[in-house]
Amino acid sequence: MGKRLLLDVSPTGVQHSVDIDPDGDGFYAIEFTPSSVESAILDECARKRSLVQGRGRAFKHAAQIPINTYQQWKREWRQHYRDTLTWPEFEVMKLNSRDNCNLRTGHKRSAFGKKL
Repeated sequence: MGKRLLLDVSPTGVQHSVDIDPDGDGFYAIEFTPSSVESAILDECARKRSLVQGRGRAFKHAAQIPINTYQQWKREWRQHYRDTLTWPEFEVMKLNSRDNCNLRTGHKRSAFGKKL
């Protein structure tokens, strides 16, 4: 087993570390978000959903995504969807899925390139 080095802990609680291969030829960067931080993000999303966002405004807050989830989505898009969907289309698809609806802060589903 290799060696793990903690590089940094961000102000939001995300831990950045590196796993170094036993032979020293390679490494893996790791970002870990404690469940307390993810719970705080989900609570904040719920709070923002309860706020009224004006219909005629040009800017509306749509979602708040934990960094680990964002990076996982980015990897999935690169591996499977890069040729068929743009990144914004893929991100909207993920936010509109039932599994990720708790990350949305608006009342409606997101629409890429359409008026809500």
